[in-house]
Amino acid sequence: MKVSAISIIACLLAAGWLGSEAAAQPDLQRRRQYLQESLKINEPKDHRHAISRRITAQDSTWLGWLHRTGELPPDFSAMPSAPYLPEPLVTVSNGKSYPVRTRAEWETRREWIKKEYQHWVSGKIPPAPKTFEVKVLSEKTDGGTRIEMVEVSFGKNNAAKMTFELMIPAGKGPFPVYMTPWTHRNWAQLAVKRGYIGCVYAGADTKDDTQAYQALYPEYDFTALMRRAWGASRVIDYLVTRKEVDVKKIAIAGHSRNGKQALWAGAFDERIAAVVSSSCGTGGITPFRMSDPQYVNQTLDDIASNAAHWFHPRLRFFFGREDKLPIDQNLLISLIAPRSVVFQYSVAEQQLNPWASEQSYHSARKVFNFLGVPDHIALAPRMGEHAVAARDVARCIDFLDKQFGRKNIPWQTELQFDFVYDKWAAAHAGQASEAAQLKPVHLDPAKARNQKAAILKNLQWLLGEEPSGVRPDKVAVTESSRIDWIDRITGRPVVKGAVAEHLGPYTALGDHVAATVYYPADATGKKKIPANGKIPVVIYLHEYAYAHGYAHGYSTDRQGNSRLFQTFTDQGFAVLALDLFGFGTRMEEARYFYERFPEWSKMGKIVSDTKACMDALSTFPEIDSTRIFLLGNTVGGIAAIITAAQDTRVAGLATVAAFSPWRESDSTYESIRSIADWHGLMPKLGYFAKKPQDTPVDMAEIISCIAPKPLLIIAPTLDRYSNIPAVRATMKKAESVYATGNSSANLIVSYPEEINRITPEMSAQIAEFFAKVKP
Repeated sequence: MKVSAISIIACLLAAGWLGSEAAAQPDLQRRRQYLQESLKINEPKDHRHAISRRITAQDSTWLGWLHRTGELPPDFSAMPSAPYLPEPLVTVSNGKSYPVRTRAEWETRREWIKKEYQHWVSGKIPPAPKTFEVKVLSEKTDGGTRIEMVEVSFGKNNAAKMTFELMIPAGKGPFPVYMTPWTHRNWAQLAVKRGYIGCVYAGADTKDDTQAYQALYPEYDFTALMRRAWGASRVIDYLVTRKEVDVKKIAIAGHSRNGKQALWAGAFDERIAAVVSSSCGTGGITPFRMSDPQYVNQTLDDIASNAAHWFHPRLRFFFGREDKLPIDQNLLISLIAPRSVVFQYSVAEQQLNPWASEQSYHSARKVFNFLGVPDHIALAPRMGEHAVAARDVARCIDFLDKQFGRKNIPWQTELQFDFVYDKWAAAHAGQASEAAQLKPVHLDPAKARNQKAAILKNLQWLLGEEPSGVRPDKVAVTESSRIDWIDRITGRPVVKGAVAEHLGPYTALGDHVAATVYYPADATGKKKIPANGKIPVVIYLHEYAYAHGYAHGYSTDRQGNSRLFQTFTDQGFAVLALDLFGFGTRMEEARYFYERFPEWSKMGKIVSDTKACMDALSTFPEIDSTRIFLLGNTVGGIAAIITAAQDTRVAGLATVAAFSPWRESDSTYESIRSIADWHGLMPKLGYFAKKPQDTPVDMAEIISCIAPKPLLIIAPTLDRYSNIPAVRATMKKAESVYATGNSSANLIVSYPEEINRITPEMSAQIAEFFAKVKP
């Protein structure tokens, strides 16, 4: 719980609107309970708000809005869950889903998306003004280009203003238009050279005429980003009156927060023919459902507290319950079809997740396909940091030229993640019969020891067959100058009071796998060796951090310091951290995996790499090979459990938000589809998606193979990916197995009221748990 959450709840109780009188109204009682939970897990402060950046015309902070309105979260229990993404071509009526089959049905769906988006995310926009006045503030010529500074005024008493600069190239028009906020004037310069009218409007932090709209339109609660998007439309009101403008070729572009507003403008204004949205992240291409700690990008909580004025306060209720949002960014993107949109971003940006970007692209593209324009949506991934260079802007103008029929520069969307379950299943058709004949093992705690061989056999079938190989002849520290250059972009965490040593590339562990070991340090900055000369070690297996592996996350602060790792090094543990296969520096390594190793699985490879870590550690003279521990979070937790079940060298393990039982997989907790289909980690599990009860083994069986090793399971009760009642049932079976072997004390299960993240309290609990394990 946040330190201030208790006092906040107390204030709200005192105000009378968290009162007990709700007992007669169960739905109201639930909604008040949801608010209390939200206040516990949300960051309560708004970090960028100021008088000039109020979140509403009446409120400067989210808490102020809560107090003034008394608004409660929706009744989440009455809302359907969509753990993946809401389908753009499916409409819901009277609780039933219907496919969109005609353009008329799609138009109805579009209007529903717009309405819902304004309610939950952007706030309601005013209607377009019927008239406006124009004032040309200045005119000049520069390098043959005519430059005009224009101001339009509109609304009541023409009090609302929008200032913009037009850069009209020499030559005969009409010209296409390249619109972008004030911040990106140099982008417009490049476009002018390419024959576009550059239009730079005052809808950016550096010059923002739209802030005044909040007070001028008090009956509309549109947020800062939507005000800027709506302001861009007021520029277009004027542009379409100019004879120099090709009104069918108006494009809008923006980067980061401006990339979000460009996307929002394109979704709500059909006069915009094309959108270039660069590194727009959460609130842009990244779905809110994938803006949480599991995906280690900018979370809904972080962006809504750091930039509270960008989004409607209602959105903040959905942190930890993102799957309940009726809409998401894939639906917003689909509104642009059949017009054109390209998303550009770095696959290694700290606040983005390229896998999430591609999921949004695939979903929205269904609408572009439906309307017969599949090439009107594109991705332009790159390698680098957040900021863009001229080459990136130029490439996106290539896209506009192609879409506008001006030039035919080759374009191909390059995807980072090539796994398609149906394609895999077609290539492995013979294994479907194996799956049908496989006899599932159901745990009998009294017979767990006798079932172990059958459990491990079925588990190995799911993991696939690892090809034969050899171990490295030497694993050793490398010079920092030889670290992978991608590492320098993603940034490896710094651990205060620790000595960091990097392994690889010429002396890497396993099959050329790089890693970092953080050792506890003494007062002189050297490794702190205990009296017995051996340091216990924790192998850290991270979350679904596709962009940067173990480098970032809720356990790392904004300066790159790993609080999680420091918790262990302060307690005398070394920490070995590596990017899991397919994540961070190893993202491209996983492409074409199933073409290269058709009988294996990515999870099998992750487990193999974890075992290779233990191989390497056993050769280090200062490491205690009898005290090698595993710590896994989400996908890393599954890998840790499987590794410990198979390898006796694991002295103990801890997992956080690791699993939801496979046999309980359903439309709310898609535990099988998530592993088999979405992430392609264990495709064979997909054979059981429709009959999950037939899954060959489940977590109860796998955990039984770990007993009697020390095991700490932390299952946050607000983890939306986990069916907590099913997790409890699984752990009851596991407890029976541990009790049968007289090792009940070795199994600890914790259910904190939290979401799927490692909190400082959890870190301390895990370190204490490992410290008690003796060789």
